[in-house]
Amino acid sequence: MYVLTQANEKYIGDALLQKTTTVDFLTKKRVKNEGHLPQYYVENNHDAIIPKELFLQAQEELHRRNNIYTGEDKNKRIYSSKYALSSITFCGDCGDIYRRVYWNIHGRKEIVWRCVTRIEQGPEVCKSRTVKEGDLYDAVMTAINRLLAGGDNMIKTLEENIHAVIGDATDYQISEINTLLEEKQKELISLANKGKDYEPLADEIDNLREKRQNLLVEDASLSGENERINELIEFIRNNKYRTQRYDDALVRKLIQNVTVYNDHFVICFKSGIEVEV
Repeated sequence: MYVLTQANEKYIGDALLQKTTTVDFLTKKRVKNEGHLPQYYVENNHDAIIPKELFLQAQEELHRRNNIYTGEDKNKRIYSSKYALSSITFCGDCGDIYRRVYWNIHGRKEIVWRCVTRIEQGPEVCKSRTVKEGDLYDAVMTAINRLLAGGDNMIKTLEENIHAVIGDATDYQISEINTLLEEKQKELISLANKGKDYEPLADEIDNLREKRQNLLVEDASLSGENERINELIEFIRNNKYRTQRYDDALVRKLIQNVTVYNDHFVICFKSGIEVEV
């Protein structure tokens, strides 16, 4: 997924008016509006560049990538997408991420995956095992092939999951808030034009916007979850009973995360299904 790097309301067809204000009419100097004048948020001001749901899903993913805190001490880790399993493979012992490294064994280099806490602080802090890259790939593909072997029964289970996450109630709440916001915004403009105090009303509008934003994110998350389930259903329909080989693109599409334990792996799919290998 391409992730937008700025949360600009113009992407979704909205506009925030009076972001800047003129402080000197002779020099025409403009500065960021930090309370000098009221700001007005106009929805559906122009044609959206991307759908609002996609925008919110992208921002949710950006937030996830910028806030990877792992391990018992919640260390911040830098997001990496160089390999499909980077930043999504975790240690079952301490919770930190696993990193792809070259290991020198008797003069022979081998690619392995190791817990970052163990690398940085040693076995006294984390006793997690080192995993050969081939073994990690095999575990992931075993999970994918088990899913495919489930065939029609797995599709039925996934379709039931779709019905379980539909958010009709969220849509109704958002609609109610939109109606209320429209009324409050008209009232605010009227007060501002009359020179009356509008700050309490502005605070109320801000609270409503925050509540709506949280509901929109929740709705986008549910929509994204349904989309991922549908993609998995389509993948199973097209490939059931076929044995797949490891492929980075396939793993990026299907796998949410992998947890490494001492004697097994747990592979979590983006649809929410977990498979122990």
